[in-house]
Amino acid sequence: MLKNQRGNSIIEVMVVIVILTIGIVGTYGILNSGQKISIGAENRLKAINIAREWIEAVENIRDSNWIKFSNDYDNCWKVKNYDPLCIGDTSGNRNFSTGSYLLVQSGTLWTLSGTITPNSAYNLYKEQFPIFLDSNGFAVSSGNNTPCTSSVTSNCKTIFTREIQIRNPDSNHLKINSIVQWVDNSKTSKPYILNLETTLTNWKKNF
Repeated sequence: MLKNQRGNSIIEVMVVIVILTIGIVGTYGILNSGQKISIGAENRLKAINIAREWIEAVENIRDSNWIKFSNDYDNCWKVKNYDPLCIGDTSGNRNFSTGSYLLVQSGTLWTLSGTITPNSAYNLYKEQFPIFLDSNGFAVSSGNNTPCTSSVTSNCKTIFTREIQIRNPDSNHLKINSIVQWVDNSKTSKPYILNLETTLTNWKKNF
């Protein structure tokens, strides 16, 4: 009788251990899944802000051209590098050509780099279009290669890439795509891709 009670006690203890183990593993899985969802959501918000910032920067280039060359809205509104020879030049050769670019800030002005051919391999692509944080925590195209972390939020390299694609459907429109890609702990295979698109117009030509 005593032996049977001891045997039952051992079985009961084993059952309790199994139940606790299942509960702990399940809880860990839920917490881990929740953490991945949280990281994914946070990084998506960051990506949206990064992509939106560069669309606004290209709009700023157009607006700066309007201010600099107010006597020739037709030929100068999408000229590259603020080239004053755009005035009266109807060829369009001084305008931004179709292609992929990086944005660079020079003083108070934004400029677009020369066209870049994106690499199809992501490990090489991310070196073509990297995003860094400067000393003020602003996103820039060059900087310190120290990885950004929760405790390192300036002078570091982020997990994000950012590419500006420009197309010229006609003389009065400029189509802009701001493409941000990244890989984080919530996705370990192919990168996430966020693509914001807008079309700028030369609405001032009629004034």
